[in-house]
Amino acid sequence: MAVTLFWPDGEVHVIDTASGRIVFCENITAGTHPLGRAWIDSDLNETVASSGTDVVAGLGRNTFTVTCANRNCGIFDPARASFTLTVRDAAGRPYSESVTMDRAGTKALSVSFDVEEAGEGAFRISATSFR
Repeated sequence: MAVTLFWPDGEVHVIDTASGRIVFCENITAGTHPLGRAWIDSDLNETVASSGTDVVAGLGRNTFTVTCANRNCGIFDPARASFTLTVRDAAGRPYSESVTMDRAGTKALSVSFDVEEAGEGAFRISATSFR
Protein backbone atom coordinates (compact mmCIF):
# COMPACT_ATOMS: atom_id res chain seq x y z
CA MET A 1 0.00 0.00 0.00
CA ALA A 2 1.49 3.32 -1.06
CA VAL A 3 1.61 6.33 1.26
CA THR A 4 1.35 9.88 -0.06
CA LEU A 5 3.08 12.76 1.77
CA PHE A 6 2.50 16.42 0.91
CA TRP A 7 5.38 18.79 1.75
CA PRO A 8 4.95 22.53 2.45
CA ASP A 9 7.00 23.49 -0.63
CA GLY A 10 4.43 21.77 -2.86
CA GLU A 11 6.43 18.61 -3.53
CA VAL A 12 4.54 15.33 -3.24
CA HIS A 13 6.24 12.09 -2.17
CA VAL A 14 4.57 8.75 -2.84
CA ILE A 15 6.23 5.84 -1.01
CA ASP A 16 5.70 2.08 -1.22
CA THR A 17 7.68 -0.70 0.48
CA ALA A 18 7.83 -4.47 0.26
CA SER A 19 9.70 -6.84 2.52
CA GLY A 20 10.54 -10.48 2.99
CA ARG A 21 12.66 -12.88 4.91
CA ILE A 22 15.99 -14.51 4.16
CA VAL A 23 17.00 -17.76 5.84
CA PHE A 24 20.76 -18.30 5.94
CA CYS A 25 21.65 -22.02 6.06
CA GLU A 26 24.89 -23.97 6.34
CA ASN A 27 24.03 -26.61 3.73
CA ILE A 28 23.10 -24.23 0.90
CA THR A 29 25.48 -22.74 -1.66
CA ALA A 30 25.97 -18.97 -1.50
CA GLY A 31 25.11 -17.04 -4.67
CA THR A 32 23.01 -14.31 -6.29
CA HIS A 33 19.39 -13.93 -5.25
CA PRO A 34 16.81 -11.69 -7.01
CA LEU A 35 14.48 -10.25 -4.37
CA GLY A 36 11.90 -8.40 -6.46
CA ARG A 37 11.36 -5.20 -8.39
CA ALA A 38 10.19 -1.63 -7.92
CA TRP A 39 8.92 1.06 -10.30
CA ILE A 40 7.18 4.40 -10.59
CA ASP A 41 4.90 5.55 -13.40
CA SER A 42 3.24 8.94 -13.00
CA ASP A 43 1.00 8.42 -16.06
CA LEU A 44 -0.61 5.49 -14.25
CA ASN A 45 -0.11 7.12 -10.83
CA GLU A 46 1.84 4.06 -9.67
CA THR A 47 4.61 3.78 -7.10
CA VAL A 48 5.20 0.08 -6.48
CA ALA A 49 7.67 -2.10 -4.59
CA SER A 50 7.11 -5.80 -5.14
CA SER A 51 9.00 -8.60 -3.44
CA GLY A 52 9.25 -12.17 -4.58
CA THR A 53 9.12 -15.13 -2.24
CA ASP A 54 11.22 -15.62 0.86
CA VAL A 55 14.83 -16.54 0.08
CA VAL A 56 17.12 -19.31 1.32
CA ALA A 57 20.81 -18.41 1.08
CA GLY A 58 24.03 -20.14 2.06
CA LEU A 59 26.93 -19.04 4.20
CA GLY A 60 29.70 -17.18 2.37
CA ARG A 61 29.48 -14.37 -0.20
CA ASN A 62 25.90 -13.61 -1.28
CA THR A 63 24.53 -10.92 -3.59
CA PHE A 64 20.92 -9.74 -3.40
CA THR A 65 19.40 -7.80 -6.32
CA VAL A 66 16.35 -5.69 -7.19
CA THR A 67 15.39 -4.27 -10.60
CA CYS A 68 14.18 -0.66 -10.46
CA ALA A 69 12.47 1.38 -13.18
CA ASN A 70 11.40 4.97 -13.65
CA ARG A 71 8.74 4.72 -16.35
CA ASN A 72 8.19 8.48 -16.71
CA CYS A 73 9.09 9.28 -20.29
CA GLY A 74 7.12 12.33 -21.43
CA ILE A 75 8.29 15.93 -21.17
CA PHE A 76 5.35 16.57 -18.84
CA ASP A 77 6.33 13.69 -16.53
CA PRO A 78 8.77 15.41 -14.18
CA ALA A 79 8.67 12.73 -11.50
CA ARG A 80 11.97 11.62 -10.01
CA ALA A 81 12.31 8.18 -8.48
CA SER A 82 14.35 6.95 -5.55
CA PHE A 83 14.82 3.27 -4.75
CA THR A 84 16.47 1.57 -1.77
CA LEU A 85 17.34 -2.05 -1.04
CA THR A 86 18.22 -2.96 2.55
CA VAL A 87 19.23 -6.48 3.57
CA ARG A 88 19.81 -7.55 7.17
CA ASP A 89 21.95 -10.55 8.03
CA ALA A 90 21.12 -13.06 10.80
CA ALA A 91 22.76 -10.75 13.38
CA GLY A 92 20.54 -7.84 12.26
CA ARG A 93 23.32 -5.82 10.59
CA PRO A 94 21.95 -3.74 7.69
CA TYR A 95 23.52 -3.57 4.22
CA SER A 96 21.95 -1.02 1.91
CA GLU A 97 22.15 0.60 -1.53
CA SER A 98 20.06 3.41 -3.04
CA VAL A 99 19.69 5.08 -6.42
CA THR A 100 17.83 8.19 -7.59
CA MET A 101 16.69 8.45 -11.20
CA ASP A 102 15.72 11.82 -12.71
CA ARG A 103 14.47 10.40 -16.00
CA ALA A 104 13.09 7.23 -17.51
CA GLY A 105 15.27 4.16 -17.29
CA THR A 106 16.01 0.92 -15.50
CA LYS A 107 18.77 0.16 -12.99
CA ALA A 108 19.67 -2.76 -10.80
CA LEU A 109 20.44 -2.39 -7.13
CA SER A 110 22.65 -5.00 -5.51
CA VAL A 111 23.91 -5.60 -2.01
CA SER A 112 26.74 -8.09 -1.39
CA PHE A 113 28.24 -9.28 1.86
CA ASP A 114 29.80 -12.33 3.52
CA VAL A 115 27.35 -14.33 5.62
CA GLU A 116 29.13 -15.86 8.60
CA GLU A 117 26.30 -17.32 10.66
CA ALA A 118 23.10 -19.27 10.04
CA GLY A 119 19.78 -17.78 11.04
CA GLU A 120 17.01 -15.53 9.79
CA GLY A 121 17.56 -12.18 8.11
CA ALA A 122 15.26 -9.84 6.24
CA PHE A 123 15.06 -7.48 3.28
CA ARG A 124 13.12 -4.34 2.41
CA ILE A 125 12.60 -2.72 -0.99
CA SER A 126 11.35 0.86 -1.10
CA ALA A 127 10.23 3.03 -4.03
CA THR A 128 9.60 6.77 -3.73
CA SER A 129 8.37 9.12 -6.43
CA PHE A 130 8.85 12.88 -6.14
CA ARG A 131 6.43 15.11 -8.01
